Amino acid sequence: MEIALEICNASLHLDSRVIFRDLNLHLPRGQSLFVMGGSGSGKSLLLRLCAGLILPEKGKVTLGGTDLKSAPREEIQELRARTGFVFQDSALISNMAVYDNIALPLRYHEKTTEDQVRVRVGEKMELFGVDPSFQWSLPAALSLEMRKRAALARAFMLEPEFLFLDQPTSGLETEVEQNLNRIIRDYQQRRGASLLEVGSEYPLSGAVPDRIGLLEGGRIKAEGTREEVEVYLEKAKKGSS
Repeated sequence: MEIALEICNASLHLDSRVIFRDLNLHLPRGQSLFVMGGSGSGKSLLLRLCAGLILPEKGKVTLGGTDLKSAPREEIQELRARTGFVFQDSALISNMAVYDNIALPLRYHEKTTEDQVRVRVGEKMELFGVDPSFQWSLPAALSLEMRKRAALARAFMLEPEFLFLDQPTSGLETEVEQNLNRIIRDYQQRRGASLLEVGSEYPLSGAVPDRIGLLEGGRIKAEGTREEVEVYLEKAKKGSS
C-alpha cells in the first residue's frame, strides 16, 4: 500500500509547552483520515506539520515520498502546488478581493493568461457556491459561510492530490455543511486524493472518512473505524470512572 503521508516519532514544543511527543501517523494514498481532538490539542499545528509549514524538532515528516525537512526548496515548492490547505479561520488575504484570493494559487504556481484564470476561478466559485456578486469584495464584507466557500474554492484551485482541511465547514448550518462535505468527498474519490481533516467533533453522516484518529497528549492515542474508536472511548471512560 502506497503511503501519501507519514509522520515518524515527531516532537514539537511551543515555548515551554509540549505539542507533540513521539507522534506517529500515516495516511495511505487515496484515503481519508479525520483526526479529532479537543481545544488546544494541536489539531491545527498537526496540519501545518503535515504540510511542511512548520518542521518537527525531532522525527520525520514525509509527504508524497518527500522528506519535508531535508528536501530542496524547489521540490517543496512543487509539492505545495499539489497540496490544498484550508485554515480554520479561512485565512483569506484581508486586503485582496475574493476573486484574487481564489486565483492566487493559479497565478503563483502556473503560467497562464488572465482569460484562463477567469474561466478556472469561475468554475471553482460555481462548484463551491461562491456568490459572484461578492467576487470583488474584500473578505471582511463576507459572511462566515461565504468566506469558507471561498477558502475551499482557493484550496481546490489546482486540483490537489493532498488535502489538509482544518474544520472547513464548522459553524455552518447543517444542510450547508452536508452539501460542502459531499463536494469535498466527491472530489477526493474522483481525484484519488489523500485527505487529512481535523475537527473537534465526529464528521456528519455522509462525510464519514476511511479512518478516525484521536489526538491527545501530543500523540494519536487511537485510530480506526468510527466503531473501533467509539469502543476505545467507551473503555477509556469506564477505566477513568
